[in-house]
Amino acid sequence: MAKAEPRYKIPSSKYFATTLIPEIHTSIKNKVRGMVSSQTSMSFTSDAWSDPSVGVALLSLTAHWITVDFQRKQAILAASPLEESHTGDYLGGMLIQILGEYNIEKSAVHVLLRDSGANMIKAARVADIDSIGCFAHTLQLVINDGIMSQRAVKDILAISRSIVVKFQHSILAQQRLSDLQESLGAPNKKLVQDVQTRWNATLAMLRSLVEQKQVLGAYGTEHELPNLNANQWTLISNIIDTLAPFEEATKEVSDSQTSISVVLPMLSMLRRLLNRQHTMSEGIQTMRKDMLTSLNKHFAYTKDNRKIVLATLLDPRFKNLVFEDAELAANAKEWLKEECIIIVSTERSKARVVEPPSKKPRVEMDQGPSTSRLWDLFSDVVNETAQQTDFSTLSNVDDTVDAMIGLYLSSAVLSRTENPYVWWNDNKSRFPYLATLARTYLSAPASSVPSEQIFSGAGQIFSDRRGSLKAKTGEMLVLLKYNLPQFSFNY
Repeated sequence: MAKAEPRYKIPSSKYFATTLIPEIHTSIKNKVRGMVSSQTSMSFTSDAWSDPSVGVALLSLTAHWITVDFQRKQAILAASPLEESHTGDYLGGMLIQILGEYNIEKSAVHVLLRDSGANMIKAARVADIDSIGCFAHTLQLVINDGIMSQRAVKDILAISRSIVVKFQHSILAQQRLSDLQESLGAPNKKLVQDVQTRWNATLAMLRSLVEQKQVLGAYGTEHELPNLNANQWTLISNIIDTLAPFEEATKEVSDSQTSISVVLPMLSMLRRLLNRQHTMSEGIQTMRKDMLTSLNKHFAYTKDNRKIVLATLLDPRFKNLVFEDAELAANAKEWLKEECIIIVSTERSKARVVEPPSKKPRVEMDQGPSTSRLWDLFSDVVNETAQQTDFSTLSNVDDTVDAMIGLYLSSAVLSRTENPYVWWNDNKSRFPYLATLARTYLSAPASSVPSEQIFSGAGQIFSDRRGSLKAKTGEMLVLLKYNLPQFSFNY
């Protein structure tokens, strides 16, 4: 640069840390504040993270909302440094402070998705925010209960880990494994080491062993290697078969576009899978039974949670089809009516004119093939209703609400693979009050993963190569990393 343009002086690191980064951060934060402060209803995800190696702990808060044209949006509000013990009182105070910084009224807070830690549960209570446990985190508890329920599974996992460790600790063993893979035409891949606290890593390890079963057998004839017998290999296949739908469910709820409306349908499908009778070993039958018991225990609250139930009812792919008893279906409809009456009464008190329904055709059920094993079961419970009724605004509030809800529930169910947000944007004039509720209830994600994902970026920013980076500067960098792209890097 000195030769290309001698007059140009490269800014110092101090300039970036004390001037440029704070200026950009302030500008972007103001833009985010302008977006979220104008929303009447939002959902939030939060998580705490710490890295002892760099001495940093952060609390994240992400806002989620649906625009009037039913676009799903999110913004990172904070990755705030935690300077005290992570008690529920302290974290709750932090949540209140963050919401205040963005001028978010309590009435605009729909629900908070958080992990199952006692401190996060209390934090939501201290902040006076309705909260729901992360679906993905709770599935982890269910699977752990199943895997640890009987000895046969634990023995298999111990042997499997010993096999993987042998190859990880020996270059010669790795080289011979690679040679055998080539000669036997097996995939040239390394065995996967699991992390005992992450069941999906255990699943990946078992899959890698099954994929290399022939190669491992050949290696075992030449060298000493922990042995899995035929029954244990069969048990591994059954474990994989049992856990695969849980993996699918976890991936789907972790997607940023997935609403909490999928929770009840997924629970229904998982129960069906665990209840299916197969020719399996006693160990797997025990595992499935214990997983089913755990699933019912950990998710017992869902059928009484209005936010989950109404999100399901307002998802045009599910409506009331997945409610497992008549009482829940009746409660859901009554809850929806109560919420709808509030909106109708409020709008009419303001002398607003209800927009007449459009004559757009109903969305027909897609009869194409399913692409998902877990969701294949959903076709078993879908009974499409062909009846179509007319709707017009009525003078009586109860009649208006009953007519709108009746038409919505009797109209064709949307294909499970279709986009519910697109459907609502196309039908918001047809069901104006329900559309208002849909924007609120479908805004809640199914898991707190969106907030957790922030910390993958935080880990890169707060690396050991940046040991002198101040926590506040790091927070600004994290927020800019995730929020700048929303504004096309214009600040």
